[in-house]
Amino acid sequence: MTVNDDRSDDLLDKLVLDVKAFVLLHGSDADLRSRLENRILNSHDESMQRFVSSLQAAHKPDTFRLAFIALGELLLASLLIVAGTVALAPNLAGASSPQAVLNYFVSQVSSSVSNSPLYSIASLMAFLVGIALLLSAFYSLRQAALNIREMGLLLKQGEE
Repeated sequence: MTVNDDRSDDLLDKLVLDVKAFVLLHGSDADLRSRLENRILNSHDESMQRFVSSLQAAHKPDTFRLAFIALGELLLASLLIVAGTVALAPNLAGASSPQAVLNYFVSQVSSSVSNSPLYSIASLMAFLVGIALLLSAFYSLRQAALNIREMGLLLKQGEE
């Protein structure tokens, strides 16, 4: 063993002990993960990026699969946006008033909910469904963006 190997082993032993101490210091995994992401994974320092890349398993993302997943999520998001917008603003869909859309939905399910307490809160339920559809659309868009980023199709910060 050379002097460099001995020094490397000493530094590696110290690094292992420091990692153990860091994990013990942060009780929750969420706090630990956020601190590691902020200081190490998202670091712009070239040495830190080399260190992280040496720890990560070298895998090439399946761009074909990720592209189809991203396209499906974009399609789903567009459908959810249209449905949510129609539920919240029925005038955009050609209905003369929100009451016309409500009457359409109520007529479709009147036999099942007309005798239940849900009949009185049908308009609130329609509003909540519209909000849920829009939130689902935004989540689908976020997932699509993450898949596109994993494929490597987005520009990194500082590049033009």
